[in-house]
Amino acid sequence: MSPEPLQPKAKVLVVDDQPVNIQIIHQMLNADYQIFMATSGAQAISLCQSNPPDLILLDVVMPELDGLATCRLLKQQPELAQIPVIFVTGLQSQEEETQCWEAGGADFVIKPVNIVTLKHRIKTQLKLKQQDDLLQQLKNNTPT
Repeated sequence: MSPEPLQPKAKVLVVDDQPVNIQIIHQMLNADYQIFMATSGAQAISLCQSNPPDLILLDVVMPELDGLATCRLLKQQPELAQIPVIFVTGLQSQEEETQCWEAGGADFVIKPVNIVTLKHRIKTQLKLKQQDDLLQQLKNNTPT
């Protein structure tokens, strides 16, 4: 009996204006996921348009286009709107937390990141996205 075919690794885009933060997350996740990196909101949007990831880890506080504005712009584009965004933030007030949800975030984690929590949240969001994608595929293939 032949072994199951290997599933390709999910693509995770890490967006942070501090390269050291990207390196830390890359080291924590690169064994399980294909990691792509961006250091600005504009670069993240451009990458998503050319090579859409399965999930985005997005810093909130960045110069020029912050994470909240970046997420809102992504959610306005139909081809990118279904990509789950997990905010990675040092912000901890309830108002800031609410802003993450209102911008379209699927979840968030607080810096410094607990790797076990981050991995579980990524796994959950990827599973939800996979199920949503399957439902959309089934819906589109069903005659009306």
